[in-house]
Amino acid sequence: MVNSRQKGHKAELLVANMLTRWTNLPFEQTPGSGSGKIKGDLWLKHHINVFLIEVKFYKDDAISTKVFTNKSNNFVQWWVKTCQQADDNNLEPLLFFKANHAQFFVSTKQKPKNIDYMYISFLDSYVCLAEKWLEKEKQEWTHGDRIYEPWKAANT
Repeated sequence: MVNSRQKGHKAELLVANMLTRWTNLPFEQTPGSGSGKIKGDLWLKHHINVFLIEVKFYKDDAISTKVFTNKSNNFVQWWVKTCQQADDNNLEPLLFFKANHAQFFVSTKQKPKNIDYMYISFLDSYVCLAEKWLEKEKQEWTHGDRIYEPWKAANT
């Protein structure tokens, strides 16, 4: 039996590999999987990242009719948290998610131009198949390399 941490770890590795395959950039898991100073599940180490990337892998579909009700809905909770953490870090939110035996989907605030998508207006979220989005919607993933200047104070 796989526990939720193992399942989450596996999903993060799958998405990191998918991102690396499509972008030729070295995506990896963040230290502590976002529990420390660096938020999000995946990043480009030693780069100035554009996106805060979260990854979710659950038993059931994340998007259902519950999106429009007061009932508990994982997708709404995930997206709100991803957007909040992205805003706090001056990054764009990006959420990859999947259910058992399904493909990965991606949620973004950027309107896709070349593929089909579902728009959830009250969340300002465009949802589409992750592989199609990576193939057809070209993204800037980094604002360049991070230059470490340890002699400078952290707040300058």
